[in-house]
Amino acid sequence: MKEKIFFHVDVNSAYLSWEAVKRSKENSMDDDLRNIASAVAGDPSKRSGIVLAKSQIAKKFGVKTGEPIEMAKRKCPQLYIVPANFDLYIENSNKLIELLNQYSPNVYQYSIDEAFIDMTGTDRLFGEAKICADNMRERIKKELGFTVNIGIGNNMLTAKMAGEFSKPDKTHTLFEDEIESKMWPLAVEELFFVGSKTAKKLRNLGFVSIGDIANSDINFMRKRFKKHGEVIHKHANGEEGYTFLKKEVKNKSIGNSSTTAYDIVDVNQANQLILSLCETVCARLRKKNMKAGVVSIEMVDMNFEGYSKQRKLSVDTNAVNIIYKEACAMFLEIWNKMPIRHIGVSTSSVANKKIEQMNFFDDINDDKEEKLYDAVDEIREKYGEDSIKRAIFLGNDISHMEGGISKKKKDKNVYL
Repeated sequence: MKEKIFFHVDVNSAYLSWEAVKRSKENSMDDDLRNIASAVAGDPSKRSGIVLAKSQIAKKFGVKTGEPIEMAKRKCPQLYIVPANFDLYIENSNKLIELLNQYSPNVYQYSIDEAFIDMTGTDRLFGEAKICADNMRERIKKELGFTVNIGIGNNMLTAKMAGEFSKPDKTHTLFEDEIESKMWPLAVEELFFVGSKTAKKLRNLGFVSIGDIANSDINFMRKRFKKHGEVIHKHANGEEGYTFLKKEVKNKSIGNSSTTAYDIVDVNQANQLILSLCETVCARLRKKNMKAGVVSIEMVDMNFEGYSKQRKLSVDTNAVNIIYKEACAMFLEIWNKMPIRHIGVSTSSVANKKIEQMNFFDDINDDKEEKLYDAVDEIREKYGEDSIKRAIFLGNDISHMEGGISKKKKDKNVYL
């Protein structure tokens, strides 16, 4: 049986790199954003705009992703601010995936700037894995204009860990026989799925290196960290404990989620993202002529700790205001005030729309609500989904229909 070989391809400083490539094509005399103190932000005209990405030079000044522009400029007065351009990012991301598809039929996009490739059995076409990866990097640099790191391993976990060893523009391997020498000496913080909170707990228990976790008793890890302990114990031994590829459950639920470019730190930010997700979820329900009886919310914080909650609705619905209200209430019940990197809203107990019994205490008029959204859907269908949106999303860093598939992704059938 052929040994499994996976590549993990990660774009170096993606947002800045893609903007730098664009500007270089327009004017080759411009400074390369990667070589100056620069940052990509949601809306540079607003003091409340958030830093989405920063150059290595800006990082040396202490500029952090997720902090307000005003704070970043206090740290680095000469910081050059670039407005976010998500259409550009999607365009470059699609180009990368198109190129990677030429190497294998099994390319799995993990995020807008990361992808896994199952390269098992391709050595006859492209040569030994390390040589192939180096050639792939050079081709991406020459044809697309930006650099990537490529990690090589026997599964997705080891490939991802390998890609993080050192940057930029590097290829690293982490095969089964290299785990002890290459990964075990690393600090516990370097292990995938170990955030600062978990790392602190591990160090208080005497764990210093990844090897310490790998050689610990798994029952002890389960007792101290529950399911998370089992996951990181597997990761420390080079085994996959986290499912990189989520299996879709068809016809049983309709949901949407978003991993943000910056950590969410306050309720207003979270509520806006939840509202945006609810807009997309409810639009899908309406398109399928369906209503849901259960709503659930999930979140992942900066330490990769996951939380979720679900609630049965008093009536089946596809109305944004009802699902949004319940999702926000559940969010407050489970949020521990840690910065959040991922939020998802899902509906289940989904069934064909039918005449339901009215709740005597309902304060909405279902008939008027449905007519309103029928009109909204017709307008978006005819003029595009951005033709009508809630005022709260005007000039906002968060899209009014977050997650899902953008117009450009739909054209290329690429899921980010």
